[in-house]
Amino acid sequence: MQQAAQEIGQRVNKALDEYQGQSPIRGVTDKPTKAKADELEPPKGNELPGGKGLHPLKAGMKAYKVPCFKPSDNLRKKHKGDLRALEHNYARQLKYQEKGLNDLTIGEYRENRDRYKNMKRKGTGTVQEGFRKDFEKDLKRSLKDLYSRKLSYAEAEKLALQRATEIMGNLHALHDPDMGAGGYDNVTRLGDKRVNESIGPQWAKAPIGSKKGDKTRVELMDEQVEKAFKEYGPDAKLNIRLERCPLNKK
Repeated sequence: MQQAAQEIGQRVNKALDEYQGQSPIRGVTDKPTKAKADELEPPKGNELPGGKGLHPLKAGMKAYKVPCFKPSDNLRKKHKGDLRALEHNYARQLKYQEKGLNDLTIGEYRENRDRYKNMKRKGTGTVQEGFRKDFEKDLKRSLKDLYSRKLSYAEAEKLALQRATEIMGNLHALHDPDMGAGGYDNVTRLGDKRVNESIGPQWAKAPIGSKKGDKTRVELMDEQVEKAFKEYGPDAKLNIRLERCPLNKK
C-alpha cells in the first residue's frame, strides 16, 4: 500500500511539474491527465490497493454547489482594460479551489476545520507566522497516529508526511485552513493576487441577497459536509462545486 501511495504521489507530482497552463486531474488514480479549468471534475476512481480505510480515492458525497462568487466592483474597475482576462483568471482560480477541496475526504475536511477553530480559540490568528507551522505539525501527528494502526512506524511516518504535504498544498490554495478568513497574501501558484484576495473573504460572508445573520458560504458548506458524514462516513471524498455568479446577478 505504501508503494502504491508513493507511486500515485510521484506521478501526480510529475504531472504538476509538466503543467503548462492547464491543471492536472485524476480520474483513474494511476493516470494523471490534463484538462482545461472549466473541465475539472472531482476525483474519481478506486481505492488505494490494500489501503482500505486510509485514504480511498473514490466518488463521495452528493454534489453540493456553494453559493456563487463574484468579483467586486473595485476589482473590475482595476481590470477595466481587460475584463476578459479577469474573468478567465477568476474562473480558473475557483476551479483550483474546487479541486483542492475535492481532494479531501469528509473526515479530513472535518478534522481540518475543527483543528483551525481550536487553534483560533487559543489565540493563534492567521496573521501570526506560527499558525501554519502549528497546523501542519498537528496534522502530521494526527495522520501518523491513524496510519500507524495498520502500518509500521516508519511507513506511517512517511505516508503521513506525504499526505500532509498534499493537504497543506491544497489549503494553501484555499488561502488558509479556514477557507474563509481572508488568508495569506503570498499565494503564487494561483496567479493574480487581487483575484485571490477577492475570492478568499467571500467564504466568510453570506451569499448575495442574504439577510443579516444568515449563514456564510463556509458555514453552509460545513452543514452539507456534516450531512454527508452521517450518510457516507469519513472516508468518502468531498464533492463540492464552485462557480462565478451570472454576469447579470447583482
